[in-house]
Amino acid sequence: MKERNVIVNELFNRDILVDPEVVDYIIENGGTLYLEEFIKKFGHLGYIAKEDVLSDTSNIDRANPGVMSAPENTGGKEVDHNGKILNKEHTKPPNKVENMDSSLELEKSKKVRVIGSSTPKWDFKVIMDASKNMCASGSADDFTKLFLDRYRRISAMIARKVMMKGATSIDRMREGEVKIVGMIMDIRTTQKGKIIFELEDPTGRIKCLYSGKEILLKDEVIGVIGTYRRGKDIVYVNEIVKPDVAWSRKNRKIKEEIGVAIISDVHVGSKTFLDRKWKKFLEWLKGNEDGARSIEYLIIAGDLVDGIGVYPNQEEELEILDIFEQYEALAEYLKEIPDRIKAIMIPGNHDIVRVAEPQPAIPESIQKMFDSHSEFLSNPSVFSIHGYKFLTYHGASLNNLVELIPGMDYTNTGKMMEYMLRVRHLSPVYGEKVPVVPLPRDFLVIEDTPDVLVTGHVHTFSYDIYKGIHLINASTWQEQTKYQKMMNFNPDPAKVAILWLNRDEVQVKRF
Repeated sequence: MKERNVIVNELFNRDILVDPEVVDYIIENGGTLYLEEFIKKFGHLGYIAKEDVLSDTSNIDRANPGVMSAPENTGGKEVDHNGKILNKEHTKPPNKVENMDSSLELEKSKKVRVIGSSTPKWDFKVIMDASKNMCASGSADDFTKLFLDRYRRISAMIARKVMMKGATSIDRMREGEVKIVGMIMDIRTTQKGKIIFELEDPTGRIKCLYSGKEILLKDEVIGVIGTYRRGKDIVYVNEIVKPDVAWSRKNRKIKEEIGVAIISDVHVGSKTFLDRKWKKFLEWLKGNEDGARSIEYLIIAGDLVDGIGVYPNQEEELEILDIFEQYEALAEYLKEIPDRIKAIMIPGNHDIVRVAEPQPAIPESIQKMFDSHSEFLSNPSVFSIHGYKFLTYHGASLNNLVELIPGMDYTNTGKMMEYMLRVRHLSPVYGEKVPVVPLPRDFLVIEDTPDVLVTGHVHTFSYDIYKGIHLINASTWQEQTKYQKMMNFNPDPAKVAILWLNRDEVQVKRF
């Protein structure tokens, strides 16, 4: 394999995007021998533009000052992260400022936000952001560590339950009544409707037979209370114990009237982006109707832009063909919102990060397009607003759960979110339609009981409450696409959920 391809593949495997000229820079400084040093120095940027690394002007295109010449072996054309030659109009770097030394001109080029009458006093704290813990080699050992971490975290939750007092490991079971905790491996249903599954813990496996009505999915961590028969080497299950969340906090209301607006799946760049309704929403935020002046936070739960190449023939439905220009358009829109509002954003499967979960926050080079009132976190992430704990997840696993849980459809997103809380995992079944990165820690485990669980992804809207927890599947700002129509997928767009922290109530406003 050519050195250039080796470098490009290694960067891509580490979720690092670069300008083609940056690959030239690496080769000129030692190629693969220099690569590790380069990654240590610049890898935190996520997207590395030529301006980030090049101080030598020898490669600058003299006919276009500030623009680097294309590599010789691409025939003057740019390449993507796989080394494939692309149309130049689709591969523009996000930074359009030619004179990088002129910060004054950069500030002048920015659109001014609407300034409120007082300085914002946000009470916002990040509790869990997986963006800084994304290193994995993809080896079999990494997958083992991932599943062991899931098992240890969730089994500890189950072991604390009163009914599981006296639980033992599988290798220490004795004839008679037993209590064990493990992860469901193979699972099937008999012709008589009974469920046979294998339960595994770090000490061994055991076959279990269950006749109850509890829904069980592969890879869940559960507690089992039943009778062990050594001769048949099987546990006859009497009761299934799920980790489940506790009831959320009472008396969490605050005194001051503060609202949190919650949306998802904006899809800027699509021809089906609801531009008129989106602008009505922005105008409402700037007004005083329905308490709009009390909105101080805006949560966007992924799919900020429509992206490129996400589904078949997507380019036919794109208004903006350049993904960086899509983010620039979103940044300009968000500069319209009042200065008092803090915007908190996570990525989704359409955004410029890897599809595998957990997803890191949007690259810093993209973040620079937005003003300082914008916060970018991983998918999933946990943060608090005035003491309310928000668990925000884009929701790709809903596509798994809708098929695996009997009787589910996309009008029942609240029930699927409830299931996540009951099993204490955002994507309980490994793989299927959700690729997962094998990290040492499973960031999809629901560690603590949230006050609010936010998802999106499926372009419907729902609001439910489970054990006092607000379950919000946030609405989209995109009409039905041709692909969605083919898949019989009907969106429910342009709805905003507003959580009033002083009343602990959710209001839904349609635009």
